[in-house]
Amino acid sequence: MEKLTEFAIKNARLTILGGLCIFIVGLFTFFNMPRQEDPEIIIRNAQVTLYYPGLSTSQMEDLVAKTIEKKVKQIPEVEDIITTVKTGYALIEMKVYDRYFNLDPIWQDLRNKMQDVKRELPSGVRGPFVNDDYGLVAAVTLSLHGRGYTMKELRDVSRDLQDQLGLLENVNKVELFGIQEERIYLYINASRLAQYGLSFNKVVTALQEQNILLPGGTIIIENRRIGIEPSGNFESLEEIRNVQLKVPDTKQTIYLRDIATVKREYVDPPQQPVFYDNDPAVVLSISMRSRYNIEKFGEEVKEKVTALQAALPAGLQIDYASFQPDLVTKSVNDAVSNLFQTVIVVLGVVMIFLGFRTGIIVGSIVPLTIFLSLWFMTLWGIDLQRMSIAAIIIALGLLVDNGIVIAEDIRRSLDHGFSKLDSALMASKSLGLPLLTSSLTTILAFVPLAMAENSTGEFLYSLSQVIVTTLLSSWFLAVYAMPTLCYWFLEEEAPQKKTVKEAAKNKSSPYDQGFYKIYRTVLEKIIAFRYLFVLSMVGLLVVSILSFKFVTKQMLPYSDRNQLLVYVDLPAGSTVQKTVDSTRLLISWLSDKNLNPEIESNIAYIGFGGPRFYLSLSPPSPGNNVAFVIVNATSAEAVPELTSKIDRFIKSEVPEMNGSPKAMWLGSKEIGLVEYRISGPDVAKLYELSAVVEAQFKNIPGTYSIQNDWQSPVVRIKVEIDQDRASRSGVSSESIARALSAFFEGTEISDYREGDKRLPIIVRGDSARNVLNTLHTLPVPTDRDSSVPLMQVANFNPLIQPDKLMRFDQARTITVSAKNRHLQATELHNLLLPTINSLDLTGGYRVEFGGEVEGSQRANAALVDNLPFALIAILILLIWQFNSFRRPAIILLTIPLVIIGAVIGLLTMNAFLSFTAILGLYSLAGIIVNNGIVLIDRIDVERKKTEHLQEAVIKACLVRFRPILITTFTTILGLIPLAISGGALWYPMAIVIMFGLAVGSFLTLAFVPALYVMLFSPIISLKKLGPKPA
Repeated sequence: MEKLTEFAIKNARLTILGGLCIFIVGLFTFFNMPRQEDPEIIIRNAQVTLYYPGLSTSQMEDLVAKTIEKKVKQIPEVEDIITTVKTGYALIEMKVYDRYFNLDPIWQDLRNKMQDVKRELPSGVRGPFVNDDYGLVAAVTLSLHGRGYTMKELRDVSRDLQDQLGLLENVNKVELFGIQEERIYLYINASRLAQYGLSFNKVVTALQEQNILLPGGTIIIENRRIGIEPSGNFESLEEIRNVQLKVPDTKQTIYLRDIATVKREYVDPPQQPVFYDNDPAVVLSISMRSRYNIEKFGEEVKEKVTALQAALPAGLQIDYASFQPDLVTKSVNDAVSNLFQTVIVVLGVVMIFLGFRTGIIVGSIVPLTIFLSLWFMTLWGIDLQRMSIAAIIIALGLLVDNGIVIAEDIRRSLDHGFSKLDSALMASKSLGLPLLTSSLTTILAFVPLAMAENSTGEFLYSLSQVIVTTLLSSWFLAVYAMPTLCYWFLEEEAPQKKTVKEAAKNKSSPYDQGFYKIYRTVLEKIIAFRYLFVLSMVGLLVVSILSFKFVTKQMLPYSDRNQLLVYVDLPAGSTVQKTVDSTRLLISWLSDKNLNPEIESNIAYIGFGGPRFYLSLSPPSPGNNVAFVIVNATSAEAVPELTSKIDRFIKSEVPEMNGSPKAMWLGSKEIGLVEYRISGPDVAKLYELSAVVEAQFKNIPGTYSIQNDWQSPVVRIKVEIDQDRASRSGVSSESIARALSAFFEGTEISDYREGDKRLPIIVRGDSARNVLNTLHTLPVPTDRDSSVPLMQVANFNPLIQPDKLMRFDQARTITVSAKNRHLQATELHNLLLPTINSLDLTGGYRVEFGGEVEGSQRANAALVDNLPFALIAILILLIWQFNSFRRPAIILLTIPLVIIGAVIGLLTMNAFLSFTAILGLYSLAGIIVNNGIVLIDRIDVERKKTEHLQEAVIKACLVRFRPILITTFTTILGLIPLAISGGALWYPMAIVIMFGLAVGSFLTLAFVPALYVMLFSPIISLKKLGPKPA
């Protein structure tokens, strides 16, 4: 390694140029590299949707959903299948295993299978429709609204805006939501229909025969072709009203207007309407192309929107429903601010402990390392986001330690009279390999995070990459730039130059006074009672591990966004219009600036969840009785109180609504949510089991939002056709089903064309369709060109059925969920476990847990799955470094002891054992290993000078005492800003590292020497030991 240092010193101008290039390129890279809030994760989900209006839930399940599930199951890459079944609707969502990255062939296979399965589905099914853009994230969502403007005007303008915004170079896709298309409705009066003896089929046939658009051929006259265009297609609503209908068994003719009302209206019921601040709106969802700087993208969109707004008619407004660039900028700026504060504190502490000149030298390595890492991050395709910034903070302890170790060694050599050149080369020669080994062991410790075969590994992949680049950059600069800077700027102690041989004769020792003397006394006592000390440390470790059960566990905290979500559920069976009315009561109150000045804006998606605007937040499943409201607060600090305020309003003013206001969370699982998936064949038994779990939830104080995803059963009317009576009347089951569907649901029979626009013509019953008695008197067609009332051929029986069925991996599954105001998910789960274990699951039933508990266990398992391979690699590296078994054993046995300090910190500072806390343990292990490697290497150096083992150990510890303490204090004090202002995400990590390092430093300076003396006693000369491994 000294060759690298020698090259840097001898080629000073090249070294200076390299440093300037690192600084300039790094600074340029920092301001221009792409920024994201979090690492990009592939959403490996796709959806298949099918419709059959009017078909019951059980029929949709048996005839449609199961058929699709069987086909999807044939795709080997599919891990889970989640199915939602409602009346006339089925949604099958599949998740691909996380180990697959190229999804295009998988989605093509899905499309092919869905094309093949069509012939196996009942006739009349619409679909299957495949959506493989499910994971597309909207960087910006715009709301187009204006009081006094019709939905037609909003639709026309929004489509023009869609085209204009789609021209932006870095726009990936622009989608529209909330558009209400127009229809031509023919409202049939059933009583008049019966009065004339007409049936729906007759009306439909007459309309279809009248409204045609067919070529009439051509005539050739004098060798010229003249086209013939027959009239017949409807050109006005009046033409539709004047369609003639023949009355059966008479010569009478009536007009359509005699039995029906013809209207041009927006689709009824509304199709997934959107309201912005309680105004009807159309939302434009704009997604960005991959790996583009989202801040620049936001500026480009804003500039375009400003230009488009200026061209809009007065009163028509474009507002930002959500604008991710600003939120991403805030998130990244906060993380960068934490990093800068940490670096500034570190530099200040280093200068205090090492002196101004040495402190400046050591401190300069930190920003150079960060800038060099940024350059490598760009080459590796890593964006600037929370995880990549966290990696630099995690590696900071080692960055500082490398510089301190080199600078201290050079300073010590200078104090002993060595020349600057010799001191620099000696430091590089003696410490270069140990520091490289320690850096590699830390890198290997983080490799399992990147190797995890699930979304956790994907999320942490960039963190592992940055750890690699940062630590290797730190090591390179420590052996290349640090000795060079010390050579240039440190002063020699003695004016005269000495050779290495002469300088070695200088026996002056600085370790006989002050803290060194105290530490030596303590260390001698520890070594004297080493067996007792080691046993006490093992006992303390056992106590700490047992104390983990008192540490509250939380995978990830709530987000610090200034947004909150309101999940709205109305009773099962509620209409879309009822959902609109109830939701508008809520959003009308939310939009009142006098009552809610802390609310900036809100947007409500009725019947669906709108576009995905946050990567880890999946939109809720669609349904007539659901709505999803996004509330933008003026600040993140206002969110907790606003959440409670909205909850109180819903309970008091909209009691029919089950509204759940929630702060946004980090990660894919909602914080505190406990879920149990109960699977089995029988609906009644599943309801019974879920009721037991729900009852137990209610018995636990503070538990709220208790619900199951099937909701309450609804009443249905089963029309039992008497086949004998139907046969005698000339009525078929098919004609009855078609008449029912047409009257109550409506059926599309033809088109009304207006230029290049196509408006479907829908025939359905008038307002009487919502009167129960109409069902009995509904005229159904016979084969005798007449009609009979339905009650003449059928009986009517009410029955109770689920409005919604959920299936998980091809089995009926009801999911019970709840949260608790005072307990974390794991604590609530532990209280429910006795009830879960006591459930009667005989007959093919099973229970699986989900929610945060499942997410946490999967993530933790992913973090440790590949850890044994990393430990083996670390062991091999350490054996190669020391040519020994006992020395690596000492280091590896020291690592678990970091748990002691971590547990103390988590308990005393009331911090969660979170995802970032686990990252803190990894960082802590790296620092401890680094200290252990350098200390043991120093012990071996000292043993070459003396035959007395204990004296060599004590001397080595005294040499390493100051660097370890400086690293400890520097890292701990440097993390204080992160603990104070880093937010809930980084607080646990900061606490773990701070307390763990405080205890870990003591362990390195006490446990390692005690263990070393234990394993290497009696005293053995290294010369006698020879090259054989110990």
